Amino acid sequence: MDVEIREIFIPPARQRTVVKESAVAELAVSIQSRGQLHPLTVAPIDRVRFPDAAPHLNYQLIAGYRRLLACALLKFLTVRVELRENLTQLEQEEIELDENLQRENLSWQEEVKAKSRLVDLRKELYGDSIRDVAIHVGETKSELWEDQRLAKAIELLPELAASKNKTQAQNKLRLLQRREALTAKAAELQSGKKDPNLLSFEHKIRLADALQEVKKWHTGVYHCVITDPPYGINLDSGETKKGNIHPQIYHDDTYDIMDLFAQIVPEAYRILREDTHAYFFFDIKQYARIFRILTDAGFKVDPIPLVWVKPGSGQVNHPDSRWGSSYEAAFFCRKGNRALLKQGQSNILQHDPVPSAKKIHPVEKPVSLIRQLIESSTAPGEIVVDFFGGSGSTAEAALQTGRNFLLCEKDPAFHAGILERLAALNTTTAAPQTNVQDDEEENDWDEAFARNKKP
Repeated sequence: MDVEIREIFIPPARQRTVVKESAVAELAVSIQSRGQLHPLTVAPIDRVRFPDAAPHLNYQLIAGYRRLLACALLKFLTVRVELRENLTQLEQEEIELDENLQRENLSWQEEVKAKSRLVDLRKELYGDSIRDVAIHVGETKSELWEDQRLAKAIELLPELAASKNKTQAQNKLRLLQRREALTAKAAELQSGKKDPNLLSFEHKIRLADALQEVKKWHTGVYHCVITDPPYGINLDSGETKKGNIHPQIYHDDTYDIMDLFAQIVPEAYRILREDTHAYFFFDIKQYARIFRILTDAGFKVDPIPLVWVKPGSGQVNHPDSRWGSSYEAAFFCRKGNRALLKQGQSNILQHDPVPSAKKIHPVEKPVSLIRQLIESSTAPGEIVVDFFGGSGSTAEAALQTGRNFLLCEKDPAFHAGILERLAALNTTTAAPQTNVQDDEEENDWDEAFARNKKP
């Protein structure tokens, strides 16, 4: 049947909240050339629900909002509709949800909300399980469960809706949940209820500001520095450029990172033994400034940096004007003349990045990458230092290769995460304590090394 457009009432609460003008215009062109192929779905207006509706409004729209706008744009006086009578409010909502899910151009936010609501509706109307609804919408049970979980999370955390896509929002949610769990673990560690499994590594993972902690360490004790200072991250909003949520890490803007390098590099040089190596990951845009800081500290720096190629990366916010970055750079530095233990290697390092779904830190490095550096520059039993522990990749790589390690991490949650990560590893991977006897009374690991270091 045909009804006048002026008779159709549009309920204020609708599943589709955003309709692009371009999409309406495109649909209008199609309708003009091919006619209105699909009728709108309407019901007699419910004057009890909508007492303020104008007298000339006889029908309320259930489904077909874009088609109605397109027909209005074409200045149609009437539109073809399917009249559905005696529908409950829940049944009307189900019809709207079903149609929206079958149509294209739903935003990912609208889609997950619609699917979540459909699960609730069909359970209430028909007693359907989530598996039944998954079959109905053409998804797996797990996919629909994830959609429902994300929709509920958006209600509590509206900032998730700002994500570019569903995958990004899921990664944000996972990081937030992981962060919450680690924060609880950190609070537990700082109380009297400490997990002995975590405490076994506590003296090697210092909960401290690296700039303050490293000044306490003895000169000429350690065998290698491998570190990745925080850089290129917009943390004022709690969000990286890739959309991952994480707590604030200081020294993350261009000016602060230069100040950080200028202070930490001389300390790194001081604590290293003669004839040792250091690796500093850095922002390639700051090549000249960081190269100068390293050489001023006394390091012999290879001017050609190591390049870690990250397969599958390279996304960029403005692909029309910028090339995507698929690599990170690191300076290889020497104190003295120690040769590489693994020779003949390319300076192109190819290691798969940590999948977003498994990250616990926004700039987490794969263990395999750190392991290659460790095995190239240290012997078993020697000590690897990382000033910015982050996810603990350096510690795990050291354990895997039979090296000792000392890390700093100022964030209590990440610190707890590193301890948890190491405690979960097979204890057989623990590094040997060659020529070092840890002083249990003082529990001061670097002090023990200072007393036992070779001349």
